[in-house]
Amino acid sequence: MELNENIHNTHVVRALGLKESISMTIGTVVGVGLFTTGSAQIGKVGPWIIAFTFGALLISIWPCLLYGEMSAMIPVAGGTYNYAKYGLNRIWANIAGWQYIVSVVAIGSGETLSFANYFKILLEQFGLKWATQIDSRIIAVALIIAFLILNYHGIEMSGKAQTAFVFFFWGCSILWFLYMIPRIHLNYFGGFAMNSFPPFKELMYIFGLVWWCYTGFETCVSMGSETKYPQYTLPRALKISIFLVFAVNALFQWFLVGLVPHHFYNFLATATAPYADALKITGMVGFPIILLCIGIAFGGDLSTINPGIAAPARYIYAMADDNALPKIMSKIHPKYKTPYVAVIVVGIINIILILTGSINYIASVSLVSLAICYIIGCLAFAGLRMKYPKMKRPYKAPYGMLGVFLTIGVYLFMLLFADQIALMTAVIIVFLSIIYVLFTKENTKKVGANEIAEQVGIIEEPSKYEKKKIDHEYAIWKYTTLVVSIFALAIYLLPIIINR
Repeated sequence: MELNENIHNTHVVRALGLKESISMTIGTVVGVGLFTTGSAQIGKVGPWIIAFTFGALLISIWPCLLYGEMSAMIPVAGGTYNYAKYGLNRIWANIAGWQYIVSVVAIGSGETLSFANYFKILLEQFGLKWATQIDSRIIAVALIIAFLILNYHGIEMSGKAQTAFVFFFWGCSILWFLYMIPRIHLNYFGGFAMNSFPPFKELMYIFGLVWWCYTGFETCVSMGSETKYPQYTLPRALKISIFLVFAVNALFQWFLVGLVPHHFYNFLATATAPYADALKITGMVGFPIILLCIGIAFGGDLSTINPGIAAPARYIYAMADDNALPKIMSKIHPKYKTPYVAVIVVGIINIILILTGSINYIASVSLVSLAICYIIGCLAFAGLRMKYPKMKRPYKAPYGMLGVFLTIGVYLFMLLFADQIALMTAVIIVFLSIIYVLFTKENTKKVGANEIAEQVGIIEEPSKYEKKKIDHEYAIWKYTTLVVSIFALAIYLLPIIINR
């Protein structure tokens, strides 16, 4: 798919279906959060991790529904940036755009460090002890350069690689689950009893890191202009993706709880590669670690790094094309048809974050920026409801305005307990965004329903046969997701029943 579209997206082909939208979202979300800081919190809360994971799901469902309405109403590239531009104004849009860019770049940076940690453990299992002495930042920077080259040479090549990474991850995960089931100790769940809990402030910080495992749930809406039948596909992809993310997180965390004795929790809480480190300290070296590290590093991590470069680069490109960023960032490569300047900018930001060497700091920056972005997205939803009450909405979020107030309230409360340095970073980004947009003429331009209609263009309605086909596909995804989600939650009840 070529990226030489103009602001009206007249050269974009709507070719992405439901499975592609779900795959892109899952590939972006499931990665560094789950395999590093998110699961490491088991070392602090033990089996209660499922309560945190389920809570994170609950505060993510309503935003998904709000984004479902906006994406079906305005199915264009740019996601929150465009929703804020039309629902609020260009200043809010610019803030949201930069917060999103920084957050997703941070996810990609953290993912490269995660890859480096798991890759070094993998090499160690093959007898290459010297690998542990390599600075993880060197491996991470080399990986970023490789993916910059991949994205520089075109979205088609990048898209094919993404599909391979996601399917490889799922295959390795299933094999690892099956191999590890006989090694699970149900008594490690302890009937959900912990000797002591951290103080409330720390619990909220832990909850934020677990919630980070869900951030990026709206990835598919940024591809709105390339989605076929977006009025149906995008809301459905959002609803399915958020529950699949919950299922994957819950399943992996269940295995980690069942493998690690309580007396190793202090070690687990500070582990940089919790799953591989857990296998090492429990003596399960060799094949279990090799299979795990191969799946996480070459499947889960790479499937997140790739869109971690591609998605923010396209945000930068779209904003520059809309004169919200320097015009040079919208330049398209004459041969590869990629926004190569935007790709290079994303690479530079990635390397700066990688050089900090701290996944915890990167995670905190990412979760704070995305929380701010989602808050602006909720405000944009309210603005669109008030400014354009009669505009066609193929999907309408239930109790949308109530969802806006509750989501904003929860996210603001969560930010009170976030890392202070990460909050300062986000505030600096806000001020720089405002300063830039105030010094451009674009901030005074008004937009309205005509501009929305012009940018969206004509949205094709499926034929009766096509509608029946996509409804059938959705039904399969919906019921499969429902079964998997219930199973992922129910297996936490198994230890309670057996240990009674």
